[in-house]
Amino acid sequence: MKAITFKKFKPVINFPSSANPYYMISVFKTDVSSKVDADSIINSLKRQFPDGKFNFDLEDSDRVFRIEYNKDIIGEVIRLFKVKRFVCEMLI
Repeated sequence: MKAITFKKFKPVINFPSSANPYYMISVFKTDVSSKVDADSIINSLKRQFPDGKFNFDLEDSDRVFRIEYNKDIIGEVIRLFKVKRFVCEMLI
């Protein structure tokens, strides 16, 4: 039996949500380390984009931030992180 390797596949930046095909999911690497800061960012984004879904994985070494949305908000998300003096880079 031949082993399957994933080296030939390119990573996905944006991909459709399995729950709702009209939504896209994007994943970011951040430097947010506290729950207080994460909650502040999420609350700001929820006010600006009430239909979006946002969550952090602060346990991950990349402090992953995921967004699920129905329109292109990536630029606004990155700008908000910069305003709050945090790094936010799309994972590739």
